[in-house]
Amino acid sequence: MSLKSRKSIDQAGPDNHEEKIVYFRKDKDGTYTKVIKTTIRDWKTSTVKTLKRLPDIEQGPFKLVGPDEEHDETQSYEDFDGKISHMYFKQLEENNETS
Repeated sequence: MSLKSRKSIDQAGPDNHEEKIVYFRKDKDGTYTKVIKTTIRDWKTSTVKTLKRLPDIEQGPFKLVGPDEEHDETQSYEDFDGKISHMYFKQLEENNETS
């Protein structure tokens, strides 16, 4: 059942809301890159528009560490048994040496 009153009136047109999707992509060298993608979803029709004017934001590189080690980012997911598990990432220092 909806929380909206049955006597309420919706506005005409789309009901757009911005959504941020965050995920970690594994690279060929064994490190991970954090990717942040911005989309617009119309809550009335559930259609999604990918914003081409806003490029994906990439941060990293990160390495996978254990739960008892110092970490900068955490990603939660549901495993095959339905249990919530976590991945912990430590950002690596980038060498910006110019010679």
